[in-house]
Amino acid sequence: MCSGDRPYIDFLINKVPLSELLGGVTGSIGKFGWGVNTEFELSEFSEFKKAKGSRHENKLYSIYVCAECGKERCGAVMMDIEVLPETIKWKNFVWSDGEEIEAGNSIQIEPLIFEKEEYERAIQILEQMIIK
Repeated sequence: MCSGDRPYIDFLINKVPLSELLGGVTGSIGKFGWGVNTEFELSEFSEFKKAKGSRHENKLYSIYVCAECGKERCGAVMMDIEVLPETIKWKNFVWSDGEEIEAGNSIQIEPLIFEKEEYERAIQILEQMIIK
């Protein structure tokens, strides 16, 4: 996908773009696949992959960021990642600036639950897409 001339990677959930499941993410694009700073993307990916604590004050993981600058502070879609023994759960989707979460900024969507093995395969594919 592309915003203007900027490529990015969107997540497909049962063949439907996550951005669509969230009701649209106007002005924001996926945080991976820009191809401008691979080292930065890989460091962000590492945090995302481990899901053991986000660098953000609100402790959430950004998944969509500002289409122009790539930062959360302009408005980002963020979520919590819960790692369970057999599954990975993406939940509590919100619009945030990476710090505060204001009332009314939650995105009404049921948690997305992935089988751990399938999730790990998809994460490996994402990593390869970032490197290319």
